[in-house]
Amino acid sequence: MSLLKVVSSKLAAEIDQELMGPQVGFTLQQLMELAGLSVAQAVSREFPLDKAGVDKHIFVIAGPGNNGGDGLVCARHLKLFGYNPIVYYPKRSERNEFYKQLVNQLRFFKVPVLSQDAAGADWLEYLQPEKTLCIVDAIFGFSFKQPLREPFKGILQQLHELENKVPIVSVDVPSGWDVDEGPTTENCINPSVLVSLTVPKPCSNFLKEGSAHYVGGRFVPREFANKYGFDPFNYQSTDQILKL
Repeated sequence: MSLLKVVSSKLAAEIDQELMGPQVGFTLQQLMELAGLSVAQAVSREFPLDKAGVDKHIFVIAGPGNNGGDGLVCARHLKLFGYNPIVYYPKRSERNEFYKQLVNQLRFFKVPVLSQDAAGADWLEYLQPEKTLCIVDAIFGFSFKQPLREPFKGILQQLHELENKVPIVSVDVPSGWDVDEGPTTENCINPSVLVSLTVPKPCSNFLKEGSAHYVGGRFVPREFANKYGFDPFNYQSTDQILKL
């Protein structure tokens, strides 16, 4: 892991800014769609559908920002892949109409979306180990800054207590971690799977031994990657992910 090229939070923000700038022209929606698809592919790779069991579901916890949007897209793709996702979306973003559209799409595909008001007190009932294939942690991304506030402080504490019973798949950065420095407290979650988007961040060097690490988001050419100090990853065939 120490030989893996990573980029800092500052550089990651610059990469996103240029990708969505006028010269390149990606939209947030396009990048979110590719990111969510990548996470869904990583989940299906780690937890194959033929071994999942028909009674088990995938519990996706979505935060209020772009990382949460990635989780909403991931849930839709998981449903299309044949899984049974349930989404907990306790603090919904009002900044962009697109997030509301993502929720509407989930409802269209009959994916349950739990809110803080309707199910906040009962969300743990959906995390019984015998019924839960994995948890997708899509709460905070590389723009996260301390301190943790409710309801997410309590959510992450509960996930920390469950992590040895139910596998956690974190999107880009494990929620509650510093992007560059890794875990900030002893009670931080330690995911079983990390899906780094575009390129790994320095915190990926702090993954616990035995954790699976994927890179996803297959949308940058070699020249662009080299500009930011890393080589494109050797994705195979039509895969959107690569296990590192």
